[in-house]
Amino acid sequence: MLLFAAIVVAVLMTAVVDWLGARFRLGRRMAFALILFVAVCLLGLTVWLRGPSIIGQFANLQTDLPQAAHQLVARINGYAWGRWLLAQWSGYSQLSSSVSSALTRIGGIVLSTATVLSGLVLVGFLGLYLAAEPEVYFAYVQRATPSAYRTTLNACAAVAVRNLRWWVLSQMLSMTAVGVIVAGGLWTLGVPLAGTLGVIAALLTFIPNIGPILSLVPAVLLAVAISPMKGLLTVLLFLAVHFLEGNVITPLLERRIVRLPPALTMTAQLLLAVVAGPLGLALAAPLAAAALGVFDALVPIEAVHKVESCKAG
Repeated sequence: MLLFAAIVVAVLMTAVVDWLGARFRLGRRMAFALILFVAVCLLGLTVWLRGPSIIGQFANLQTDLPQAAHQLVARINGYAWGRWLLAQWSGYSQLSSSVSSALTRIGGIVLSTATVLSGLVLVGFLGLYLAAEPEVYFAYVQRATPSAYRTTLNACAAVAVRNLRWWVLSQMLSMTAVGVIVAGGLWTLGVPLAGTLGVIAALLTFIPNIGPILSLVPAVLLAVAISPMKGLLTVLLFLAVHFLEGNVITPLLERRIVRLPPALTMTAQLLLAVVAGPLGLALAAPLAAAALGVFDALVPIEAVHKVESCKAG
């Protein structure tokens, strides 16, 4: 899965390199070097100017979420229906402490686990190497394939890369739009850590179906800690944002975007979550997009129509 994550990074970089080379008539190496230089400069500038602030906001989020969980339980306990509801659960007195412990543990894992950081570094460098010379590495795959199947291999790889490229590009645009709108909306509502919550919403948009639900939880917890009305408005904000993402932003890319059947995506997410954990869940959709490309190359839709017409005849 780490290798496939690196391939996703490489596919995104090669798409940008090809566009930049065609747009400004640059050689591939020059375009790649320019993108790498700009990316390093932007990353360094961001870390220099906003690094301490970003780390501080995530640290505050790790502290504020457990407090919000305590306040939510206390607020529910303040109503008659809330006390009745909590009374139906024998372990309600341990609810807030359990949620706080879980959120703190998850936050600590995200912020401090060396395995996650090493995995990101590995994926980043491997993606750079693959994007720098994709034809060199693919040539080794071709040489390992019997000559009788190389034409099929080339066709499968071309369609899979095309599907993966457009899926990743469309997701990047969706992630950017969701992050900006969510951050702006939460800031307007007065929810604390709006920028951090916007970043989380943008990153989790990469995971279809499940990501938007996961991104809603911390925002609603922090909003409900202020007032129930702000919690309700936060829920409505997320519903509106993802409605716009699914019905306005995505259709703008309809000619090129790869539409994955929802049942196929969820099935892939369930299977890979069991096999590879959170990484498999995050990469299930792009893997399904690449697999659909391979299937389309092996069984073209024209061949299916031809078989159906023969049966009908």
